[in-house]
Amino acid sequence: MNKILERQATTYGGRDGVVKDTQSGLVVHLSKPAEMGGDDDKGSNPEELFSIGYSSCFASSLEYLLHVAKIDYQGLSVQATTHLNADPKTGFSFELFVKANIEGVTKDVEKKFIEQAYQFCPYSKAIKGNVVVTFVD
Repeated sequence: MNKILERQATTYGGRDGVVKDTQSGLVVHLSKPAEMGGDDDKGSNPEELFSIGYSSCFASSLEYLLHVAKIDYQGLSVQATTHLNADPKTGFSFELFVKANIEGVTKDVEKKFIEQAYQFCPYSKAIKGNVVVTFVD
């Protein structure tokens, strides 16, 4: 296996900390959500960042597969909603709800490429067997 690229980010502090990326210089301020006793101070959180990472990776996978197959389409979008669940026996876990759309293709073509992208996407592979993923319309 050949490494294509490498990226690194460091988090300083916890849910009220800051994340810094070394490549782009991106800085993301974190704040504990109100649901967890925080003040919801306009910062991000791991669940939001997971949704961002998953949706962008899945969209990139769709884009790549459509390009390789030479499928014409007008646009695509992927919405990922992350739920943080708590179980007294096993601790915290994620549950993911994904809505993917490919504009300008039939529903059959859209379904085929969404299924292919789920098998192809590095995030999907990384979480398989650990995170329940549900595709929604």
